[in-house]
Order: sequence, then C-alpha cells, then structure tokens
Amino acid sequence: MKRTALLTAATLLLPAGTAVNALAQNDTTTVPKADTVTTTQTAGVRPKAWFSFLTEIRMGSDILDYPKFMTFDWNVAPGVSFRNGLSLRIPVEAVVGMTKESYNDYDGYYSSNGTLGLNIGYDLLNKSNRWRLELNAAGGSTYLKTPYRFAYADLNLKFGSKHLGAYNMYVGLGLRYLSPYNPDMTQKLLFNFTVGFWAL
Repeated sequence: MKRTALLTAATLLLPAGTAVNALAQNDTTTVPKADTVTTTQTAGVRPKAWFSFLTEIRMGSDILDYPKFMTFDWNVAPGVSFRNGLSLRIPVEAVVGMTKESYNDYDGYYSSNGTLGLNIGYDLLNKSNRWRLELNAAGGSTYLKTPYRFAYADLNLKFGSKHLGAYNMYVGLGLRYLSPYNPDMTQKLLFNFTVGFWAL
C-alpha cells in the first residue's frame, strides 16, 4: 500500500518538475541582460556638436598673372563640427606673397602678413565613417599694417580620411580672390593646392 502510494506520487511530481525546469530555462534564454540592452541602445551615437580644428599648408599661383605672383600660407582653424556635416571655424593664417617684380612701396619681392576670417564647411560624405569630402567657403582680412594687405574670399574642396585616429590627412584644391587695400597691388585670383590635417 505504501509502495503504491509512493510510486503514484513520484509519477505525478515528475511532469511537474520537468515543466518548472523548462520554464526556468525559457526565462534564462529570452530575457536579455540589462547591460546588453544599454550597449545596443547607445552604440554608434555621435554628439550633436564637438570641438574640431584643422591645420594646413596652402600654395597658390595667380591665374590672371602667372607666374608673376605666388603665395605660401599656413592656416590653423579651430571651430565646431556638427552631426549633420556642417562645421564652423575661425581660420588664422600666416600668409606670404611672392612676386617677380617689386611694386611701389612693396617690400622687395615678397611680403608677409596675417589674416583672420570665418570658414563654413559641409561634409558631402557625412554618413561615411571612412572618408570626408568637405566643401569650404571662407572670407577674411589681413590685420597687420604692411604693404601686403587685402581682403579675401575662398572656395575649396578637401578630400581625406576620418578613420585613422585623432589626426586625418587631406588634400584640397580651390580658388582664392584677393582684393588689395594697397593701391599699388592689383586684384588676384589664385588657384590653390592644399595639404593638411583634420582633428575631429
């Protein structure tokens, strides 16, 4: 009698234990860990804006009066980049103008000055994680009282990488228009070649 009762109880408990075990396994496999959910939600999200800057060397020659006038410039431009591909920078330049003929009141065959301006750029490959193609428009003016004084307007196209770490190299081509303050200088339209680094 006791033996029969024990066998009956065991027979009833075995399916119940199997069902509980199966439910426990299903709970374990279907509920993700909290840190997994958090990682998935936050991965790949860029801030809306961040500090960035570029530094470049630019060489130019006068299209209207080649090869009588050429330039060599060094540019540092701190600013802000935005998630939508736009950037806003303040370029500060050391500019050198070189000429084969000295102008009246012009310091020999070359002269230098500094410029301060405003630069607006847009990354045409904004959605790419590897490459950057930035169209830049800029304008500014020299600020030192030398014979080499002018206002300028720039249009440049710059191509480079953005996956090599903190600094990414680029090359660029563009045009610069110079409107001189010195009446002894003529207006200039320069074709520019640029090599530089982005820090993004």
